[in-house]
Amino acid sequence: MSGLELFSIGSWSIFDHLLRMKRLPAEGETVPLDMPIEEMERLHFGDCSANIAAVAARLGLRTGLGMVVGDDFETSGYGAHLQALGVDLSGVEIRPGARSGHSFNFFDAENRSFCVSHLGVAEKQDDWRIPEAAIVQARALVVSEMFGPYTLGAIEAARRAGRLTAINGMVASAGQSASRFLAAADILILSRGEAADLVKRLALDAAGDLLDLGPRLVVITEGSDGSRWHRCEGETRLPAVRTESFVDSTGAGDSFAASVMCGLIRGWPIEQTGKFAATVASFVVEAWGCQTNLPDMDRVALRYRNYFKENLIP
Repeated sequence: MSGLELFSIGSWSIFDHLLRMKRLPAEGETVPLDMPIEEMERLHFGDCSANIAAVAARLGLRTGLGMVVGDDFETSGYGAHLQALGVDLSGVEIRPGARSGHSFNFFDAENRSFCVSHLGVAEKQDDWRIPEAAIVQARALVVSEMFGPYTLGAIEAARRAGRLTAINGMVASAGQSASRFLAAADILILSRGEAADLVKRLALDAAGDLLDLGPRLVVITEGSDGSRWHRCEGETRLPAVRTESFVDSTGAGDSFAASVMCGLIRGWPIEQTGKFAATVASFVVEAWGCQTNLPDMDRVALRYRNYFKENLIP
């Protein structure tokens, strides 16, 4: 595992079922699905931490993954899929006889959505051990759900080792431990809804106030409205990359987070990093599933140049 540029860690549900309808049902109502039946039956590879690892590896980062899964991680072909992308799986613990979790994602024509999950082996994480040797050897660490002892141990170990640290997603779910996560983080990446929830729970006035709790950079994604980048110098707004072939937004936020880490690890300025991340996410929304349309750097550079009328500088 030595020589890794990014280590991604967290465990939620690793399999996704995507179910689209024209509108979400009212209480007691039955509505038809608006999607090909072949897609309804398809099992997609997911989980925030694995999505980030897959995207980062596809973009050329030497990437490792940490999670605990059931043996269906191998029998489903998920492990082989990630290895083919170049993800180092030495930090993945497979528990024989256990089942990994499944998420059922429901969304309508306007992309309003909700998700229900059965976590399987990821439900109880109190006794999990982090792959600390791998974490402290990587240049950067990003933690995703679930925000509990496993990921808290990971980010605090990385902080002690002086590594670049990032949080992706719903850290408000950490409850009283949220302040410890934030204190150990250099970068915080949230959706608009996640940011609003965290600000409310911490009784803050605005998202920029999160900078006082540890992070030096707070990135808030706002879908088609682009993203907001909060630093002590002030706020920067950056655009989204719109696509005419929108299919499914599942995994777009994770691809954005992976791309942010890619840009920062490579030393890019904020403006280029944000536009790069928006470009990568624009590919992910063009196909069903989180990892089914991952672009390489050549495809990203071409779309970046066509959309922003400037070159992506390595």
